[in-house]
Amino acid sequence: MLRKILLAAALLVSVAAFSKDFNPKKVVANLAVISDTHVNGYQTVPAYKFRSALIQERDYAEKFGGLDAVVVVGDLVDSPAWNAKKYTEIDDWKRLYESVFDPKEMPMVYTVGNHDIWKEWTENTYKEAKQFTKRLGADYYLTEVGDPEMAEKFECRHNVVGGYHILAITPDGRDPVIYPEESLRWLDENLKAITEAEPDKYVIVITHAMIYHTIYGSYLDDNYPKHTGYWSTRVLTDILKKYPQAVVFGGHLHFPLNDPRSVWQGDFTVMGTASTRYMAIENGGYENMAGLTIMRDKDEFSQGILLQFDNKGNMRAVRMDFYNQTTIGAPWTMKHPAKDGSHLRKYDHKAVAAANKAPVLGSLDWKDEGVVKDGLHRVVFTWPAGTDDEFAHTYCLTVKKDGQVLTEKKILSDFYHEPQTSLMKKTWTQAVELAPGEYEVTLSAKDSWDVESNILSISCKIDR
Repeated sequence: MLRKILLAAALLVSVAAFSKDFNPKKVVANLAVISDTHVNGYQTVPAYKFRSALIQERDYAEKFGGLDAVVVVGDLVDSPAWNAKKYTEIDDWKRLYESVFDPKEMPMVYTVGNHDIWKEWTENTYKEAKQFTKRLGADYYLTEVGDPEMAEKFECRHNVVGGYHILAITPDGRDPVIYPEESLRWLDENLKAITEAEPDKYVIVITHAMIYHTIYGSYLDDNYPKHTGYWSTRVLTDILKKYPQAVVFGGHLHFPLNDPRSVWQGDFTVMGTASTRYMAIENGGYENMAGLTIMRDKDEFSQGILLQFDNKGNMRAVRMDFYNQTTIGAPWTMKHPAKDGSHLRKYDHKAVAAANKAPVLGSLDWKDEGVVKDGLHRVVFTWPAGTDDEFAHTYCLTVKKDGQVLTEKKILSDFYHEPQTSLMKKTWTQAVELAPGEYEVTLSAKDSWDVESNILSISCKIDR
């Protein structure tokens, strides 16, 4: 009951929140931005999550005048072309969307993800993507104002909804993620024309791959053994950095929006979209993993963004937690684009990291729970959650004997699971199997900015 009360209170605070960067009483446009719905049937868990996300976005936006459009940043379906279902997943996606919205009244703007076409992004990407235009139908393209030839040949789509431009650009190569020269030229020319006509308004760019070395998740290629350029793209940066009005949304990686690195500003702005289906995380060697980047509780997750603009052109991103049916933390707010670039300073990672404080750990205790197998004892270490100006992102428990490391346990905190930091676990435990002997144990924590806490050290002796 207490959890429900806290979640409801957080939702009310978010609705009423007022920032000098954004006026919630003067909202002129609301865009639901979601990604990676991975619909694989009409009556499946991903289908339920997708429909629930649409309903929650709709209902939340009603407090501010209602939605203007739904923006989907790729992987609408799971695998339409390489399994027995063929393209029926697109039909299921359409049925689900239309169970909530009429596309003639609620525009849907999308970009093509790697799961949406045959064998991921290749020279056949655009041919396969035609299945979407064929199966969705003309009602889904009523807000397109761009060159129809670029849309047909290269999946470069230009939409205007709620008075804001949305440019969708699709790759034609997957490792590394690359784009045709025609598409790059199209993006540059359109951004130039739009920003010259409306220099004080943001322009939205959507592409399924993240922009390399920007938001949380865009560094995955640096520590993922199978790929060097599969999870993000480096190709668009030189174009985007010419346009400080650009706001880029990527998907593909399913990283949680709870982390402060999920918004980035440099020469332009980038935001994550997470996923409505399941969560992924960095390849950090953590406990309780089902794979290199997938937690065992990955399905207890569904997130997205409600992007809003006020009458002055200021922007706000409300992070939506569809799984918990609430919002995440405080909204991200940004002033309208300014000639001096001042609107790009608030979420500059270097500046934010410089002002960041290290987490603090209080104590570390242990208990020998006796022999479990082959003479090994189950030893349980316990500590209070670290305190931090945001939250402790990870913990590292190291057990040494005679100065040699026997085991190191990396524990990901539950920041991704809780919409408010106040709901995070207050106490942590980690079990280790040890033979009788004397051990030195250390515990440290790091926050999202990789800043390390104080290090706690204890000794423990396991008797036979």
